[in-house]
Amino acid sequence: MTLDVRTIVVVLLIVVLLLSAILTLDLRSGRAPGLARWNLGLVLFSAAWLLFPLRPFLHPVVGVAFADALLLAGLCSQYAALLEFGERKVPAWLVPGPAALMFLALLPLLGSYAGLTLAVSTVYATAMAALAVVTVRLGERAGAVRWLSAAILAGASVALMARAADIWWHPAESPAVFTASALHGIAFIMLLAVTVSTSFSFLVMQRRASEARVQHIAMYDGLTELYNRRAFIEIAERELSRARRAGSPTAALMLDLDHFKRVNDERGHAAGDCVLVDFAGRLRAAVRVADIPGRYGGEEFCVLLPGASLEEACMAAERIRAAVSAAPLGGLARIVTVSIGATATPRSDCTLDELLARADSALYGAKRSGRNRVAVSSPQAAAA
Repeated sequence: MTLDVRTIVVVLLIVVLLLSAILTLDLRSGRAPGLARWNLGLVLFSAAWLLFPLRPFLHPVVGVAFADALLLAGLCSQYAALLEFGERKVPAWLVPGPAALMFLALLPLLGSYAGLTLAVSTVYATAMAALAVVTVRLGERAGAVRWLSAAILAGASVALMARAADIWWHPAESPAVFTASALHGIAFIMLLAVTVSTSFSFLVMQRRASEARVQHIAMYDGLTELYNRRAFIEIAERELSRARRAGSPTAALMLDLDHFKRVNDERGHAAGDCVLVDFAGRLRAAVRVADIPGRYGGEEFCVLLPGASLEEACMAAERIRAAVSAAPLGGLARIVTVSIGATATPRSDCTLDELLARADSALYGAKRSGRNRVAVSSPQAAAA
């Protein structure tokens, strides 16, 4: 079977240009970590594939060494895109450094087709193997598509090494890049498959990450990173329903920062935000992993404690109160304390509204009793 390498290269050029155009349009849609670097890689590929069929008319320094260096720069740019997508630091030298080294290393090999092919294929195969590894390491953030992308990259890496070995062992049968063996053409087809599959896989990863960001914004308070009121109520309703079926207890806490308005009035809202963020961190550290803390509104917070008795709820509330009193919130000179109302239902035989209302009633009792304390509303007291 004879594969026309020139045709494959032209198809590659057209595909890369179309993919770059698609990603350029998508760049306007908003924040997309790594997308600009991925698109830069496609642009570098386009320049390299444009020079490739012009090799017979160009000086080897440009048509071979420079074009191959551009391809490596494109691969490095896409590697950097994956690092950025995975929220890892991208070294400034990652794209220009390897490309410059490859350009210089190829200059002495321009007169040896076999040596040049072995060197270029080995470098590309290594780069694609590195791309496969970093793709897999993205984890669930990238979803299952990362496995397909990594598999195709690994396959292309193997094909490139097979192409290099074939030309190295049979140099007389492959005097030039456009007259090489069928294995040579297959390697170029794998490059086409890599370009298409990895680019679409990266777009799928971007969509998945975007959906996760939207879901996070919908569920979490933007300042404290606790569940917002709507998400807290939805999750708490499910937990309470589950506990009701199991006949297990559920407790709830309502918390309010004492004299918080004074912080905003005297130090400004920025200082108030620091207090809220600090409090949220201490709240998370003081409750159990199974507990569900949320920001109910303003300086008011709530916690659902699945499986907890009233005594356990009081112990959790006291841990929170002590953690807040241990050091000034937000690093302010003014000490901001917290008042907490606690309640529990032995068999989760009440609605969430009733449970929170009892905790809220206890909270106001703590406020009336002098603040910076825990007050309790027992089921018996609520019934009375």
